Amino acid sequence: MHMVGGGRTPRQRRVTDAAIEVIATDGMRGLTHRAVDMEAGLPAGSTSSCFRTRLALLGGVLDRLVELDEAVLEQLPTTGWDSRSIEHRDRLVERLTELLTYWLGPARSRTRARLELYLDAARRPELGDALQAANRRFLDRASAAIGASGAPVPEETARLLLAGLDGVLYDALARPFLGGDHPSRLRRAVEAAVDGAIPRTT
Repeated sequence: MHMVGGGRTPRQRRVTDAAIEVIATDGMRGLTHRAVDMEAGLPAGSTSSCFRTRLALLGGVLDRLVELDEAVLEQLPTTGWDSRSIEHRDRLVERLTELLTYWLGPARSRTRARLELYLDAARRPELGDALQAANRRFLDRASAAIGASGAPVPEETARLLLAGLDGVLYDALARPFLGGDHPSRLRRAVEAAVDGAIPRTT
């Protein structure tokens, strides 16, 4: 069973942070225990002592992504996820744009690694629980907030919103030449995702 957050030692967190950078830079094929040792600046064999197999390392990285993202998602509002007023919608768009700006800025490597790792983990039944935990963080938070606003199917609405925002992130990372992370374009893309998932009622 994978342990999330506080169950990791400082060295394990250092190793998983380095693994995230390796994935972001070299992709899943570049993820080896040796490459992580070098990225972390640790003696050879350090990663293996923390995560003996590649599967264990992948699980550790998934857990670390959950831990890091949870700290960010706690800053999201728990109310106002509706379209009953322009003020509510604009505030929601602003907060989500700030979130994606962070994920495409200071946390860009983490975002790239997350997309690569999630696809790889989806092919591995052994990582099913860890992948589900990683995927449900934003979904559960958004679903609860949307439900509190009175939406009839909050989880489905949250899934649509998450799909739209993931698409915005993918576009910005996979097609950087299109400038999807430019502030004005990013905001328009977030507005489209919000309007597509939570249609205006006024």
